[in-house]
Amino acid sequence: MTGIYYAMVNLTQRDVGRYVLRDKEQKEESAFIVEVKAKTNAFHRMPREHLRFTSDLQPNSCNIKFFPESGREPRERTINIVRQGRLQEGLDKFACVGFDLIKPCGISNDDLQMSCKGRYEIKDQNGDTALEVSLEMEPKTKIFDRKPGEQLSFTFDLEPSSCNIYFFPEGDSGPGKSIVGQGRLQLHSDEFDCVGFDLIKPCGISNDDLQMSCQGRYQIKDQNGDTAVEVTLEMEPLSYATSPIGISAGVFLSSLFCCCVRRCCRKSASKEDKSESEAPEPDVQYQVYDLEPVRLRPDHLSEPSGTHYPAQPPYTPTDPLIHNHPTVDVPPAYSEVSAPPVPVHSDSEPRYELKGMTFPSAPPLSSESTTCDVYTSAKFNFL
Repeated sequence: MTGIYYAMVNLTQRDVGRYVLRDKEQKEESAFIVEVKAKTNAFHRMPREHLRFTSDLQPNSCNIKFFPESGREPRERTINIVRQGRLQEGLDKFACVGFDLIKPCGISNDDLQMSCKGRYEIKDQNGDTALEVSLEMEPKTKIFDRKPGEQLSFTFDLEPSSCNIYFFPEGDSGPGKSIVGQGRLQLHSDEFDCVGFDLIKPCGISNDDLQMSCQGRYQIKDQNGDTAVEVTLEMEPLSYATSPIGISAGVFLSSLFCCCVRRCCRKSASKEDKSESEAPEPDVQYQVYDLEPVRLRPDHLSEPSGTHYPAQPPYTPTDPLIHNHPTVDVPPAYSEVSAPPVPVHSDSEPRYELKGMTFPSAPPLSSESTTCDVYTSAKFNFL
């Protein structure tokens, strides 16, 4: 006994049904149920993106229809894009435009609009569906974080006549406020809490001085009321350090600090000057001499040379005659003038001694000494 095989190719929806296998006596040996479903594809796109799909149907059997699901087209309306392998004319009058034909049986669109959302079907010459395509259009979304005083700008490639922009303030569940209508900036937009908008071509707005009240959602809609772009603006409040109040306080505190530092420095300098003026002068040790000289011994006396010295005026305590002033700033009184550590002498000259005189133990000065104090009085001359 040989088996019997039955094969079916290129099934269509017309092949749907129940198939029964009988013997020669017409007795049912087996039965099969065939269900034919169209191929399905689902796409998710955003405005300005592209769509492309095709089938293996022959061009003369190619028919593509569009069933829109949004916009101004009624849901029950059918738009014929391709009929018997030919792209139909007059498609520009519909909301979704920009289709091109692809061989053998397909279409493409490189500039999708929100109104292109819907269902597309490829049917054969019998009206059976070979391919079903579902297109979901999602608006483009953008999120911006800004602070008061900063700038916001966004736009979209819509024709100005189809450009509509609405603002939905944060926490406001009411209808959106119109900023741009049919490509024109609305005059009453200044009535919003958020002001300062400018129009950007082809379809956008900008604001160079944002306020906290500008927080919310912005939507760009086409002529069909479909949202092409949705912008979310989050406003961050200024911190105290960067706010005008914080800056003013910082400037004030800085100025106050500088004044305090300057005043403290002046007080410190004044105090130092006062301390220096009140500080005692360094002690200077002076030798005190008796006014009357001690009589010298006769063996030490010698006749003076032929040089005659002029007569000296009598001693005046208030005006001593001193040559080569000492290193002390103020000349001391006669009784406080210090004598040289050792008397200047030579072997050929007489020696003199003063009563009550005490000489330090330092070695005698020589002719090479760099210091020499000379005391002149009416009775003695020390050179």
